[in-house]
Formats: sequence, structure tokens, C-alpha cells
Amino acid sequence: MEIENAIIISLTTYKITSLLVGLISIYMGYNLFIKGIWGQAGDLDMKFQDNRLILKKAAPGTFFALFGAIIISITLWKGLEFNKYSNSLESGSKKSDEFENKIQDLPDVPPIK
Repeated sequence: MEIENAIIISLTTYKITSLLVGLISIYMGYNLFIKGIWGQAGDLDMKFQDNRLILKKAAPGTFFALFGAIIISITLWKGLEFNKYSNSLESGSKKSDEFENKIQDLPDVPPIK
């Protein structure tokens, strides 16, 4: 398998897994909310830049659903970014010549005996 195919498959698998984790988290939060499980109602106070999010006496299902929504939002916002990767040490390239020069400059005897 070529490196480009491996990168595409692994990146796509990562994104699909992230979406599934977000959906499962939302589903679990929904089930907790529908079953009326309140437990210890929690508080959440978040601040990012000039915005603030405050949740008081929220059910545990709310936290699951919020966590899942954040995961899905970040996954979709980032999108799929495929970068072209090439072998940096191909023959005839400038980096290859620099690498070969560095190898030739190595001493024959180690500095510490």
C-alpha cells in the first residue's frame, strides 16, 4: 500500500471514529435525560475569549450531550486536510545533497574513548 493511501485511510477512519464517539455521547445523554436520571445535578462555568458558558443544576445527560456536540463540532470544523507527502531524501534533491554532505563530514574516530 502506498503512503498516500495509508494516510487517506487513517485520516478518514480517525474522523469517522470521532463523529461516532460524539454521536454515542449525545445518544447516552439523551437516554439519561429521557429516563429522568438527575443524580447530583452539576454546575459548569466555562470562559473562552470574551464568551462565557454557565450551566447551573444541569442533569448528567446535558453534560453528555454537550460533550458530544463539542466533539462533532470540532471534527466537522477541522474537516479533512490531505497534505502531499513526498520522500525528502529523493536522489538529486537539495536536501539529499545536504544530507550526504553531513554524512561525509562525520569524524572517523568517536570523540569519547
